[in-house]
Amino acid sequence: MNPAIASVKARPLQLDLETSAEDAFVRVIDTCLRHAEANLPAVRDGQIEGVHQMRVAFRRLRSGLKLFRPLVPREASAGLLDDPRWLNGFLGPARDWDVFLNEGLSVLFDHFPRKRGLLLFRTKAETIRRAHRRALRKALDEPRYQVMMQRFYDWLERRAWREISDDEQRQGLAEPVLAFSTPLLERNQRRVAKRGEDFAELSAEARHALRIRIKELRYALDFFASLYPTAEVKAYLASLAKLQDCLGIMNDTAVTHRLLDEAGLTSASAARQVIEGWTGCRMEAQKDQFDELWQHFMACERPWKD
Repeated sequence: MNPAIASVKARPLQLDLETSAEDAFVRVIDTCLRHAEANLPAVRDGQIEGVHQMRVAFRRLRSGLKLFRPLVPREASAGLLDDPRWLNGFLGPARDWDVFLNEGLSVLFDHFPRKRGLLLFRTKAETIRRAHRRALRKALDEPRYQVMMQRFYDWLERRAWREISDDEQRQGLAEPVLAFSTPLLERNQRRVAKRGEDFAELSAEARHALRIRIKELRYALDFFASLYPTAEVKAYLASLAKLQDCLGIMNDTAVTHRLLDEAGLTSASAARQVIEGWTGCRMEAQKDQFDELWQHFMACERPWKD
């Protein structure tokens, strides 16, 4: 890897009280696109964090489009979304294998450095990971990627959503963004709080849905952070991040099953049994921590509240 090439995190978005909702929308989507572009060299260089940041950029992009749907209807961007879905078909597997090998199983491999089944699996897994990275780089070299990016930039410049917006939506777009962001954040917070009730009774699918809601709330506040008190925003975002990480580890069980299937490990494989046992233990440990993290989150001051 080239030490002169570095991955790039999303730049903070600076909005002010006079910024219109429409201008805020344009800047949110533009920032996501530029975040993805900034990590293109790192992805091509094979850097794990570059893949992560590019995937985050497109997740934030989709989240930004979804957040603004009351003002920029789904129909306005429907023709743009096939290409990000196509690219996520390469970013997702590459990132999943990176997380699986470097975060999920690194301790396990260190603990059993000479276990033959695990060594064989690790070699095969690295081969699969390299194949996904090659596929991702090939996709990024295709004209489709650059065409996708240019279509988004052109769409923003033309503000093409105005062509199908109704009078109420146009009025909302012209108003200060604070009139849109504050009720949106409150609504999303309530949805998270409702989904998190009786966590111990939630199915794996419901826990995953809760994680998605938490991620959407986190992205939304991150987009609008400059409109609210800095200290409260940081504390709230930190609490959300801990919940998201905790639920992410719990979701690793489903991801692990899928990746082990891809690697061809059967249920009779000793390596699979060890890996699934290890993943299950990690999940149970996170369940024990969740209640404390949840209580801390519910006690946090909401930055958008007076």
